[in-house]
Amino acid sequence: MAADYVRAEIQRLEAYVPGRQPRTRMVKLNANENPYPPSPRVLAALAAVGADAARLYPDATAQPVREVAAQVFGVAPDEVLVGNGSDDVLTMIVRAFLDAGDRIAVTDPTYTLYQTIAAMQGAQTDVYPLDDAFQLTPAFFSAQARVTFLASPNAQTGTLFDEAGIARLCAQRDGVVVIDEAYASFAGVTCVPLLRRFANLIVLRTLSKSHSMAGLRVGFGLARPATIAALMKVKDSYNVNAVSQAAALAALQDADYTRATVAKLVATRAWFAAALSERGWQVTPSSANFVLATPPRGAAREIMAQLEQAGYLVRHFATPRLQAALRFSIGTDEQMRGLVTALDGTPATAARRSSSAGTEVC
Repeated sequence: MAADYVRAEIQRLEAYVPGRQPRTRMVKLNANENPYPPSPRVLAALAAVGADAARLYPDATAQPVREVAAQVFGVAPDEVLVGNGSDDVLTMIVRAFLDAGDRIAVTDPTYTLYQTIAAMQGAQTDVYPLDDAFQLTPAFFSAQARVTFLASPNAQTGTLFDEAGIARLCAQRDGVVVIDEAYASFAGVTCVPLLRRFANLIVLRTLSKSHSMAGLRVGFGLARPATIAALMKVKDSYNVNAVSQAAALAALQDADYTRATVAKLVATRAWFAAALSERGWQVTPSSANFVLATPPRGAAREIMAQLEQAGYLVRHFATPRLQAALRFSIGTDEQMRGLVTALDGTPATAARRSSSAGTEVC
């Protein structure tokens, strides 16, 4: 059997588990997807796609997208790499920089795909727990690693790491530093300007969250030209299809729509975090499009199951640092009002219903 010849690293590998995709109609708040549609320009671009988009190979480097993305992010076109989602760029980074036996450094909690793709290459992972406020500790800055992965805002907690700390990390690290800014639009800050100072820095961005394009899979790697040229050597030949390239161009060119959508989600995030706090939940301050919170009486998994019965799908991480908490993606105002009503029907918040009376979304 072919399976008998699978590499030992793959046999030992624990596959990354994404947010569950329900088969029944539910309010899906477990994968940090944008609840609003993409820009009307994106929908028009999709409608205008002709037969040649299917018949012909796409632009292998997505050069038109690189040029527009460069303007949006404030870099040069040769400092942009376009991927089939930013996960694709992560795979290129692992291919380009890691040999078997090399080490990566990550935090705990973090996006667990970093460790998974490093293990595919035979690399080892050193994990550095965040402190009680989910911030970096001195040990992380002194780590010895070929590649360091840091999601800012953090992919599981929503916490943001300050630019000074990231600059310190780049300055001290003898290796590549990858800052994953999948949620940066919701934080309103970016470390992209640090690319001018640090040649070992790679910044990742994506259109999945802020631009409502998770299903079309477009992400970016931003780095010095020499780094981008190296990553180009290891990417798949035609890694971003023609339809996604057309949609990406339209999305990037409608900055006003994206700003308005992000602003709505940030406002809803603030209201929802306050609503949870009023009900006794311990809420982690979030700079992303989700909120991580711990119920006042425990039983996070039970609450998740009760919410699912009510038609709301949220995320639970069965890990030591997060097993007591739930992560709620931010939906529309209507969806989040419904979620709060459903939460008020669970044992963890039922006793606090009176304190939440009159809470409304602005």
